[in-house]
Amino acid sequence: MITIGIDQNGPFVSSLLHKELTMTPEEEQIMEHFIRLIKNDEPDIVLQVEQRSSNYVSLCKDMNDFLRAKWTDRSHWISVAVPSGHPADDPLFAAQKNKKQRHWKAELRSLDELSAFDAVVLEAIR
Repeated sequence: MITIGIDQNGPFVSSLLHKELTMTPEEEQIMEHFIRLIKNDEPDIVLQVEQRSSNYVSLCKDMNDFLRAKWTDRSHWISVAVPSGHPADDPLFAAQKNKKQRHWKAELRSLDELSAFDAVVLEAIR
């Protein structure tokens, strides 16, 4: 069930479809990295970490999942809702074959690579 309404705080959307949030320690680090980055840029922004799929965790703003992450023994990636006009030849997203999709996937070898995505993630929330 999805509920849409207005209360004393303004419009709201709630859902009983949310899954229990389960993250690997690496996925937690990914979310923490980007939350810190975004909060430094926009201190009043409201962000949520959600489990919209059993395959990944999402970082959301206003019900919009602009960042997804998966880190397991076999798979290490993030995907970003890349803004329109972003260069299709961006080497960060070499793993993304179909550049017409909203989310572009990037394979990660290490969590040390996260800061390379800072600018595009900040673009994605604007």
